[in-house]
Amino acid sequence: MTSAQSESLQKALSAFRGLRMEDKLTAMALIFQHVAREVPADSIPQSSKVSELVNKVGQLSQELQTDALRDMLDAQRQDGDEVALDPNPSKALGELVTGKNENIPVGDYSSLGKEEKLAFWYQMGQKVSSSGANISPSADVNEVLKSLQSLNQDERISFISKALGR
Repeated sequence: MTSAQSESLQKALSAFRGLRMEDKLTAMALIFQHVAREVPADSIPQSSKVSELVNKVGQLSQELQTDALRDMLDAQRQDGDEVALDPNPSKALGELVTGKNENIPVGDYSSLGKEEKLAFWYQMGQKVSSSGANISPSADVNEVLKSLQSLNQDERISFISKALGR
């Protein structure tokens, strides 16, 4: 990798890491929508753990799906048993009191290996693509996406891995 290429990759990563969490989710959704259209599904490693997690996320309400994906994208946590509570304080308190939590345990995602995490986001990108969801990126997200266009395929893969914190 040349210095200019490495610099472009670092610039793209820096721009991505500077995004608000909602913009990071939007960027990842758009990146994996694109990947899902261009990479054949049979080239992605299959895992029952990944399929189960994708199904769990798919069964959540749209709001809870967003919360779960936000927690997963932000999952730099080491505690595999940790459960993400609702960000709304009154709902989180209710979850603590009743012991009921509809969110995905962060540990389900955290326990996945590197390739499984990539497969998870790939499958989520497929779901978003097939749902026909209309995602409107902010100007900051568009800048990140534009910066990815100058990267070669290996650098884009490196970007995705590093953006996922791996």
